[in-house]
Amino acid sequence: MSAPRLGNEGFSSPTPDTTAGPALAAVPPPDDADVRWAVHRAMWTVSPLRKVRTCRRFRFDAQAEELPLRGLETDDRGSLDVGVGGLQTCATWHSCLCCGAKIAVGRARDLAHAFSVWEALGGTVVLATFSARHHLGHSLRTLVQAQRTAWKHVTSDRPWRRLKERLGVRFVLRAFECTVGDEAGWHPHMHVFLLCDPREWTTRKVPWGTEGRTRTALDQPIGDPIGITAPYAETVLAESWQRWCEGLAEHGLDAISYILRSGQQESAGFDVKVMDTGPETSNTDMARYPFKMALEAVGSVFKHGRDEPGRRHRTPVEVMETCAVAIAEGDHQAADADARLISEWSRTATEMRFRQCQWPPLMRGWFAEKARELGIPGPLLEDEATEQELADADDLGTETIAYISAADYGNVVAYELDTLKAAGRVGGMPAIVAWFDHRGLAIDLTDHGTRLHHKRAGADPPSPPVPHPLAA
Repeated sequence: MSAPRLGNEGFSSPTPDTTAGPALAAVPPPDDADVRWAVHRAMWTVSPLRKVRTCRRFRFDAQAEELPLRGLETDDRGSLDVGVGGLQTCATWHSCLCCGAKIAVGRARDLAHAFSVWEALGGTVVLATFSARHHLGHSLRTLVQAQRTAWKHVTSDRPWRRLKERLGVRFVLRAFECTVGDEAGWHPHMHVFLLCDPREWTTRKVPWGTEGRTRTALDQPIGDPIGITAPYAETVLAESWQRWCEGLAEHGLDAISYILRSGQQESAGFDVKVMDTGPETSNTDMARYPFKMALEAVGSVFKHGRDEPGRRHRTPVEVMETCAVAIAEGDHQAADADARLISEWSRTATEMRFRQCQWPPLMRGWFAEKARELGIPGPLLEDEATEQELADADDLGTETIAYISAADYGNVVAYELDTLKAAGRVGGMPAIVAWFDHRGLAIDLTDHGTRLHHKRAGADPPSPPVPHPLAA
């Protein structure tokens, strides 16, 4: 299938647009931000959640007659990344592409700071993944309920204390991830980050296996620099896997730890890794891992068209993108099928209160204190932001470049924001002015916006204009 269009009529073509003036003579293909907005706009009619249907669609202050146009220079030519402020936001991490991405970026920054502190303290991060077998007949709610029960079995008092002693576990973080497949339906799974402190390892001998052979384990003294190996961690966590399966059985489900594929053993329902912060894996990469569902790159469907149903495995974000493209192409059958998946995902996530990588009580304060002691700067030294605050926050470095009519935003700009952003990338402030002029819409430049306009146009800036009444 061909790539869809972006903009007011479904979605605007990436081909050159000469109708909005010479500054827009060569509009580039849409970037991820353009695609996110196009998909988000489609969710205004598809999402079952009212707060998503109104997110960034209406002004926050019902009495406001104007809204700020915010901009950030991205190069020395005066290209601008633009957005509109003063809008309602939903702060829904699981069902809103715009809010979800901003929340995920904020939370990932916090976690990256914590991993940096943990690495400086000599700690190790072990990642364990747990899932269950499933088929098209299983609802998302059924699978999540079963996995929550299974996790309670894993963390039952005595076995859990024994595991934490053997690995020196100080902190535990859980991340939830989910895909949906054409052949087997919903596939929720749990990633568990175990922050292990080598100074707290016990010296008892624990059997562990390597390539089918069993031998006496490391009789590792406290603080030994060798570190935790993946086989050792996997053997210690094997008991947790058994308890996980016992919990699933209470809901009539089961799981398989490994499968054979092309003669090779591959992990299926159970996987253990020791996270490496070497040159190929940074603390930032590790920290983004729990939030990759919200940070999932979009744009492939817009650039290459939809894959035919059959063997697809998609995240909820990818389902939203595929649905938006189907709507643009007039494929109502495919759009309705994706809309049903989106509805089940959003309703279940809301009703079951899905949380993403919540920190245990006091953990943030502990890491903030250690960061101060070690002199490691980062967001943990600041006050913790709520999800609503993260969703509402202006992008770092942006400034108000103009004011636009709130009515014009609701009637026109909201439905063509992707093309406005493209204009700013290509032609800077002159192209943005041309965009509004072409549509017969008013735009009131601020002092900063006027300087940007003349900077890009190559003229000397005029005298500073009278300050806008909302500038204060």
